[in-house]
Amino acid sequence: MRKTIIGILALAAIMATGTGGNLQAATDRTVSPTELRKLFPGRFSAVVKGYRVRFVAKGNGSLKGFYGTMSDEGRWSVRGSRLCVMLREWLDGRTTCAPVRRENGNWYRARDIRFRKM
Repeated sequence: MRKTIIGILALAAIMATGTGGNLQAATDRTVSPTELRKLFPGRFSAVVKGYRVRFVAKGNGSLKGFYGTMSDEGRWSVRGSRLCVMLREWLDGRTTCAPVRRENGNWYRARDIRFRKM
């Protein structure tokens, strides 16, 4: 059960579970590769189903996620216009990639995952 909850939170917070979701087509737009590279690295706050998870993406490609007292480590990269993420435990070491969309204000979305730079 604990791993399931962590996995759901991580997938949501990592923002790289795929495309689709309930996007507001009128106000959203896909982030360009140049904009995505300006956004990352950085510190991020993510929200999924009411849960907040923090992530630190460093310039060397390392990634660390925090939810309460739990944490996980992995890697991030930009491939074309997609953000790719791997987490050792929360994603079972798998790499997932997804395009990122800009929402109103300083929020971004990949699928049904919302996040912003801190």
